[in-house]
Amino acid sequence: MDNLYYVIFTNITIFLSLVIFVILITYHIAKKKKFTFTSYFILILSALGMYLFVPSRYLYLGYAFNSPELLEKAIKFSINPYEKRLSYLYMSDIFNYDILKEGKKDGNKAIDCLENALKGEYSKYNLDTEKLAQLYAIKGDFDKAIELNKILNRKQSLSLRYVYILKGEYQNAINTFKKDNISTDNFLKAELYKKIGNYEDAKKAQKLAEKAYNSNIKSIKIKSKRLEYDEKIDRYKTIEQYKNWLRQQALDYKFIDQ
Repeated sequence: MDNLYYVIFTNITIFLSLVIFVILITYHIAKKKKFTFTSYFILILSALGMYLFVPSRYLYLGYAFNSPELLEKAIKFSINPYEKRLSYLYMSDIFNYDILKEGKKDGNKAIDCLENALKGEYSKYNLDTEKLAQLYAIKGDFDKAIELNKILNRKQSLSLRYVYILKGEYQNAINTFKKDNISTDNFLKAELYKKIGNYEDAKKAQKLAEKAYNSNIKSIKIKSKRLEYDEKIDRYKTIEQYKNWLRQQALDYKFIDQ
């Protein structure tokens, strides 16, 4: 919703500034009146309002064309802190997800962009901070990931799960699951229980996972999508497979060399 307010407010400001600027100039020329201090002040304000068009277009085009270069220009020319934050967030998404598969995925750049967007206000932006914690966990900076979770006062998060599984702290990893979790994540939880020798709870978690899987797979009619889903689920089937998936993530993010 904040993004919508930004778009509406910025475009209205640009439009009104342009109208006021044109009307004031036209009035003074038509009436052959000298510009007063008030006139100059209004002209300067309207010029500043029209200037907002420059960074806002760079922001829009950078987002539309998945371009970090254009977003960097938006940051450079912007005088609006919110606009700068938005630009950094869009850049972090490009480096984080690389939706168009253009080879732009880069974990360190994604981290830098998120840090610039958050400016240390981690508790104010929970979702963005969790994204940052996940990146730090995959990178292997466990202390930073844990620190961010402490700031958010979270004991159950995906980033903590990454940390504890990679560190081999399986009981702690189990504690990151919510008690009412009935998703296919329970395949992984079952394996974690097996690692600590709790086979009774492992069976319960396995049953929950299978129930969720059977329900989900029935709703997927396209064969290729079913294969994609099965491939995704496979990562939860053993701890080693999950660790391998996390290592692959580290490779994809260029945190480690091939």
